Amino acid sequence: MKNNFLKNFYLRFLVNVIISSIIFFIIVIFFIYILFISEIGVSRNILDTRQFAVNENFLNLLLSFFLGIIVFTITFILLERKKYKNIDLIYKGINRISNGNINEEIIVDSDDEISIMAENLNIMQIKLQEIIERDRESERQKNELITNIAHDLRTPLTSILGYLEIIETNKKITDEKKMEYISIAYNKSKRLETLIDDLFAFTKLSFGKLPMNLLRIDIVKLINQLIEELYPLFEKNKIDYEFKSNVSSLDVLGDPKLLARLFDNLINNAIKYGKDGKKIIITLFKDGDNSYYVSVVNFGEIISDDIKHKLFEKFYRADKSRNSNVSGTGLGLAIAKNIAELHKGRIEVNSDKNGTEFKVLLKVDFDLENENLYE
Repeated sequence: MKNNFLKNFYLRFLVNVIISSIIFFIIVIFFIYILFISEIGVSRNILDTRQFAVNENFLNLLLSFFLGIIVFTITFILLERKKYKNIDLIYKGINRISNGNINEEIIVDSDDEISIMAENLNIMQIKLQEIIERDRESERQKNELITNIAHDLRTPLTSILGYLEIIETNKKITDEKKMEYISIAYNKSKRLETLIDDLFAFTKLSFGKLPMNLLRIDIVKLINQLIEELYPLFEKNKIDYEFKSNVSSLDVLGDPKLLARLFDNLINNAIKYGKDGKKIIITLFKDGDNSYYVSVVNFGEIISDDIKHKLFEKFYRADKSRNSNVSGTGLGLAIAKNIAELHKGRIEVNSDKNGTEFKVLLKVDFDLENENLYE
């Protein structure tokens, strides 16, 4: 049965008033009786009429006390009625929250402690909603991650098994065709290896389990070496590149392997999605005494504003280009973002008719424990 909080509250209040009144009457009667006995002891010759007057005064006094208590109780209830209603609203709100309904705000007409309680409960509801939404989003991303991993693992694996089965079962296949199928299976295996490596790297980076080997490195030299290693990829895709820097060398604190992977992922992303633009511009700019940035600009398709915030989500390419000819695991930008954050930096993206730019903002020196970039 649903409890009527306000009714029960008034009932308890009335019971307490009755109990308090009885105790009060007993005390008053006791003291009046003591005074009355004392008065009789002082004068034994009091007339009966005086005795009657005293008794009448005694009854009037008790009646006055009784009426006073009734008036006090009614006045107190009327004055505090608004507060009781607000308490009832809070009580119902707590019951509603306990039953899982956290979408309705508790509104009380008051500016005292009761309103503070209601405000705190409303804040609690908002925080609960945020926690529930985060849990739902986490569950959605987990399910999406499992689906995408299964898809990306199955696709090259199916091709590998298919070509190997042809080689095994078709005895009439020529050596030339056999070598072609083996080459395809090998390339698919390399793609599978890349996917698994990216998955491990992303998992370690996301949970902070990847140890950082911080060294003093020349970031200009590192990017130059990386561009030389990627030269065959530029040639294969017929893309020109340009590297610009406002300093000839720059010693920074960082993990060489992680930073190389960060910039490699950005450049590879620019090649994959910007090959139609035929050119990529890589810029290193020392900005002040302790800050620098590296930007990678391609001139491919413009990225719309409504999907920019999704670019660094794991497996985002699953939503855009899984069925296209663009290869990749969909983890490159997510890994790049995590590496930048490990170095207390961040990545910005801007895309318009002048090109699509991914800019990594970093510091020359930083405190690994306490310092964040551009807080």
